[in-house]
Amino acid sequence: MDQALKQKLKLWQETVRHDLTHPKFPAEPAYLFDPMRYALNAEGKMLRPVLCLAAAEAVGGKWQDAVQVSVALEIFHTFTLIHDDIMDGDELRRGFPTVHAAYDSDRALLSGDTLLIYVYQLLSDIDDLKFPQLFKAFNDGAMDVCKGQGWDMQFEQSKDVTPQQYELMIDLKTGALIKLACQMGAIIGGGNEPAIEALSRYGLLLGRAFQMQDDLLEVTSSTETMGKSLGSDVLNEKKTWIWLDLKKNLTPAEQREWKRIQDSHQLSAAHRDLVRSWMMEHGTLKRAENLVQGWISAADVLLNNTPLKNTSMLKALSDIILKRQN
Repeated sequence: MDQALKQKLKLWQETVRHDLTHPKFPAEPAYLFDPMRYALNAEGKMLRPVLCLAAAEAVGGKWQDAVQVSVALEIFHTFTLIHDDIMDGDELRRGFPTVHAAYDSDRALLSGDTLLIYVYQLLSDIDDLKFPQLFKAFNDGAMDVCKGQGWDMQFEQSKDVTPQQYELMIDLKTGALIKLACQMGAIIGGGNEPAIEALSRYGLLLGRAFQMQDDLLEVTSSTETMGKSLGSDVLNEKKTWIWLDLKKNLTPAEQREWKRIQDSHQLSAAHRDLVRSWMMEHGTLKRAENLVQGWISAADVLLNNTPLKNTSMLKALSDIILKRQN
């Protein structure tokens, strides 16, 4: 990313972060609003809001017109993380205790639900002419995110999940929100239907790549680098693509060793290293990395083949996802 793009990205991130850390809700009751502020003060990657601003620019609009929508999307994302952390029992997010760990589950649930209502309040202030299309897109996308979480939880109870089913799940759980960021940015920027559709598809491909990278980092990164709890997905045999691929390639001896590790109910750093070595030896990591590269390449081809005004930031964000370490 060249210096001009870096400066623009920093400006966008600071603009969104300012609105997140200065929300328009009161201080009392503290029981409700303290956890909400705590959640919004955690510094995330700002990927979704920045994609929203970049999509608005790509169709010829002003990024400033998309700020409120981008903030609403990041708050919706925060709402999903609060609930996701409760469901997964994770206690670290973005380098800090999760909301339910810092407060308690009751306060976390209530604050998460109220953040969702706050999202609708922000969206209700959007330009009347664009509101119907924008509102429908948001509701459809939000429903897809919840469906994806439902599939993800159902997969935990299922013995037979195919890589194709997993891809469908991440298209909903992760891809839908990244797709929505691009779609809503294109709508608020005044894009035509072909441009909105192309940017929505671009976002979906980016979402697949982002989630696969997340799954890879679960076994290749560290808690310090990622800023969140690691290892639970592996220990619980969460039906990720990389785990499904590895499981079918393990030798009988490796399967017995894994069963012994699972029975211990504790995944040590050495166990994670062992799983990582299996994934390297059996080609799982390489196949997953090739999929990520393929999805990012397809997303860039889509941008090149669509008449858009400015795609430099979108392409830079694709590259960031491809090379990200946390």
